[in-house]
Amino acid sequence: MTTPVDIRALRERFAAVAQTVGARLSAECPRVVALAAKWSKEDLVPGLSDMDFRVVCDDGTTAEDWVRIDWHVGRVHREMVTAHPEWNRINEHTPGAAVGLGELAEDPFHHPEYSVWTAWWGRDDWAAALQARTLARPLEPIDEHYHLARFLAYFSPYIHGIDPPINLAEFEPKYALHSRCWHYFAPPMLSAATLLARRHFPSKRASLQWLVDHGRAGRQAAAVLEQVDAHYETPELTDPGRLRKFESFLFSGFEELLAPVVDAVVSLDLPRGASRAGLEAHLANHLADPLVELLEHVRFARIRAGRYFFYLNAPAHFSASRQLLSEHSWTTRLVHSTLKVLRALAGADLSPIDCFARSGADPTAAEGAALRFMLELADMAATDGRLPSLYARAIDVFPDYYRLAERALQRLCASERVNGDEAHGPRLRVDGTPADVLRRRVPVPRPSRSEARRDARRSTDATS
Repeated sequence: MTTPVDIRALRERFAAVAQTVGARLSAECPRVVALAAKWSKEDLVPGLSDMDFRVVCDDGTTAEDWVRIDWHVGRVHREMVTAHPEWNRINEHTPGAAVGLGELAEDPFHHPEYSVWTAWWGRDDWAAALQARTLARPLEPIDEHYHLARFLAYFSPYIHGIDPPINLAEFEPKYALHSRCWHYFAPPMLSAATLLARRHFPSKRASLQWLVDHGRAGRQAAAVLEQVDAHYETPELTDPGRLRKFESFLFSGFEELLAPVVDAVVSLDLPRGASRAGLEAHLANHLADPLVELLEHVRFARIRAGRYFFYLNAPAHFSASRQLLSEHSWTTRLVHSTLKVLRALAGADLSPIDCFARSGADPTAAEGAALRFMLELADMAATDGRLPSLYARAIDVFPDYYRLAERALQRLCASERVNGDEAHGPRLRVDGTPADVLRRRVPVPRPSRSEARRDARRSTDATS
């Protein structure tokens, strides 16, 4: 059992980790100006939450700067984990994405996730402006697409084994409840509340409270808030029978909200009478904004090789083998999903090399070799015993694949104009490059349902 004093001490660790990461990265790479994380501070559960950092850099940051930052991300993380084993849970993974301030300054690259970002270290003026702007925005197609897809991806009874306990020490017994409540109920319920309320929310807690106040799966939302507020010291913690009943109770909230959530979507032109599977297929086949999707993939690619380094060189007191397996699903996303978006933007079913060439980013010899290597790696089974050795190679190979993806993004941003939207204008800067943005809905090749669920639910960057 924990005490209030224990909880306060544990909560202070989040800020200590952010200070350590931010200060060290900035010292090595002065273009790093801030460190943000997904979710509000009130959403982090001491002893059980990790931190999903985003590295924020100034507008002059180039692809070569990102490669250098990526190299330091892995080494700084290993250094910190070695020195502070008590922070193991918070440090489950390296920072997941890297962004430039210019990407956050204007509306054309709006992402629904911005409403729950929190600045933890460095400059924070941009964060206050970003959240205020996001919270004030009316819902647009990109918001509806993101939140409906997220709600549908999580729509199932809790899948045992999907979220194994890792590096939790004395808090491991509480993780079964934490996973059910905070990883696989709260995030999709934030999406449900966003669609039903027709507004953005700044936190998991705020969205759950809205559901309680408005009687939308209110009993389930209230029960989850009670669990988190009690730090899971409830009868369900030690009674397997009660835990199973609690699981069923939470899923009944999904069932209650499915029809109202779908009915709340007004701008996606959903197929009438479609089943849940049909809706998932439709969303997978139509992106609200392919260029924003491409930017998201590139942001995660900017600092990926450093994560490979850390997982393969983690100190003995840190369990990293499962994280490497989870990372493999991200490899699929960063390779195959990127190619799908490029094909959509090109309007043609192109080969991988031609996807990049059509975007204006003709691969160099090294980049072409990296693309072929990453395609082979992404197609390997997660159970293949060769994965560790291949990811060791990827530490050096992946940066060339990233350079290619970044250049494709820059060329597309620089060559395409906002489609009839003068309000946004050509002011956006991405990676230091002035850019006009084409905003359009483009059909993309449909992923399998298993692939879509894996990307949406198993990402180590999706929860905390």
